[in-house]
Amino acid sequence: MPKHFPLRLLVLSSITLTTIPAAAQNLSGRIQQVQEQLERDRSAGSAAHLGRLLYTDCQVRMEGAPIEDAIAWLAGATGAPLRLLNDEKGQPGIDPNVEITLDVRGMPALTVLEIMLEQCEDNLGESCDWQLRAGRVEVSTKERLARKGAQRLKRYPILDLIADVPNFDNGPRLDLGTALAQGSQQGGGGNGSQSLFGGGSEDPGLSSAAEKAEQLIELIVELVESEGWSRNGGDWASIRYHEGNLLIKGPDFIHRRVGGYPFRPARAVGPASMTKTDGQGRRAARFGDGRTEIPGSGTWEAKLPERTRASGTTDQSSPSIPPQQSEDPN
Repeated sequence: MPKHFPLRLLVLSSITLTTIPAAAQNLSGRIQQVQEQLERDRSAGSAAHLGRLLYTDCQVRMEGAPIEDAIAWLAGATGAPLRLLNDEKGQPGIDPNVEITLDVRGMPALTVLEIMLEQCEDNLGESCDWQLRAGRVEVSTKERLARKGAQRLKRYPILDLIADVPNFDNGPRLDLGTALAQGSQQGGGGNGSQSLFGGGSEDPGLSSAAEKAEQLIELIVELVESEGWSRNGGDWASIRYHEGNLLIKGPDFIHRRVGGYPFRPARAVGPASMTKTDGQGRRAARFGDGRTEIPGSGTWEAKLPERTRASGTTDQSSPSIPPQQSEDPN
């Protein structure tokens, strides 16, 4: 028995050592799975909120309604968790008493929301927007939406955008006359030594990855919320290049315009699901600095006030006409 003890101890030690890396690998894999599941859950909620705004067609008439009431109505009609960030306690935000005038029929709720924000801009003289954040849809001025606590860092791989495929238009040319002459010399016993190729030059100069990335950064900073970037003196967002990626820190409404959303808007079951009158398929969204384009939303009727209308010139608000809703069979 004592003779076998060291052998057993050696076998036990070997088994222990081989299981430690496997256990560590399994733990790392489980952590990665949990992180991926959390990201999917977060995207699922955002996809549902955006889907409610895309797939709800509104029929509503408002005359001088406070935006606080208008946003509350839109939240109830769509089921989307809309939250108005107002200017209470001296914070930047939207005055809840800004008046909204609408008369629309069959218009996507997201378009209705953006029309409301356009009227806010006319009254406040400040840029307004919406964004998906913390399980809700925030609505306010861009200054309020871009507060430090709402900014997040996101990585954008761009190697496929900055890769420069060289065009070698400077290759050497074959001198056919020299080739034939050398062939004749070799056939007659000669020993031709002249090169058959000529006219070549150095490789064409190519921009480095960092230079191409800087060009892309300049384009983004110029075209997307130019006043908000730290490079232009703003404090809404920052951008830099690092090892094949753009690192952008900013609020959701800036990320949305740079790269869109990494999920498809979902058709939610409930008050937001409606049978579209246009009979078309899935809807999408194209985000730009202006109003969101919604291909597949059909046509709608709208009577809107002049954008130069001053605050306080409208009559008292009339009751809203809620959208006629029915569950989407799909």
